Amino acid sequence: MSVEFHFEKLILGGSLESLLYAFVHEIPIVISNPIVPFELETMDYDGDFKFLGYDHAREIYKSEMWDRLSFILSMAGLIMLPNTIKNMRQEDKKLVFATQGNSRTTINYKTLITFDKESDEFLHVYDWAYIRSGSKILRPKISDLEDFVKDVYFYQSKRPGMKPGVKDLVTYSKINTLEINDYEKSVSFWRLKTINMMKEQGLRGTANGYNKKGAPLYYAIKLEHTHREIIKEYAPKFDFKKILAKRKDKGNTWNLATKLFHHRRISISQESSQLQVKV
Repeated sequence: MSVEFHFEKLILGGSLESLLYAFVHEIPIVISNPIVPFELETMDYDGDFKFLGYDHAREIYKSEMWDRLSFILSMAGLIMLPNTIKNMRQEDKKLVFATQGNSRTTINYKTLITFDKESDEFLHVYDWAYIRSGSKILRPKISDLEDFVKDVYFYQSKRPGMKPGVKDLVTYSKINTLEINDYEKSVSFWRLKTINMMKEQGLRGTANGYNKKGAPLYYAIKLEHTHREIIKEYAPKFDFKKILAKRKDKGNTWNLATKLFHHRRISISQESSQLQVKV
C-alpha cells in the first residue's frame, strides 16, 4: 500500500524544541529520531506555558512537556507516521518512508525544516540504580567537578512496596563518544565513583546498631545498577525564547491545548516521564 502527502512546510526533528516549534507555527512534523529529555531536567517557567497546564506551583520537567506537546500535536493531526517508521530516505523535495506492514509513505514538501543537528563528539549518559543499602537521604542532588559522574540525583523510589522517603538514584555523565567503551567509563568504575561521592557527603549504608562505645555502625553502601541511558548531544535550530518570541497569535493547536489541559497538572504518558514525583 502506498500513501502520499503534500505540505508547504515540514519539520524533521525529535527534540522538545522541534515539538514546540511545530506547535507554535502549526507545521506538520516527522519524528524520525525521538530525543526525549532526561526525566529530572527542569526548565524555567514562562507565562506562555500556561497552555500546557503549567504554573508557578511546581517545577517544569522537560520530559513531561515533551509528552504533552507530542500528545497535543497528535490530537491536532500534525505528527506524521507516529511509531511506524522502519526506514527513511530523502529525495528531491520529498521524504520516502517504509513503515510497519511493508507500506510506503511519501511526504512532498516545498520547505523542509531540519531542526536537530546531532553531534558525534559527546554523549549524555544517565546511569540508573536502586539503593539497596543506604542511610536516609535529605538532599536531592550532589555534584562533582569531573564530567564522569558529574551529578548524582536522588528521587523517591518507584519500586513496588517502597515506603515514603526511600530513595533511588540516577547519575549524569558527559562522555566523549570514543571513550564510551573504556573501562574508566564502565559500570564497574561508575559504581566506585558514585559510592565514593556519597561517602564524601557523609552518606552511609543502612544502619547496623552500635559498637561497644555507643557509636553507630553501618553496612556498606550497596547500589544495584539497572540500566544506562545514552542521549546524543544536539543543537536545535531555535531555542525556546526564539520560538516563543516568533509566535504571532494563538492558533488552533493553542486553543485545543487550552481546552484539554485547562491549567491542570495532567500526566499524559505512564511510560515516559516515569518519575511523576521527581525528588
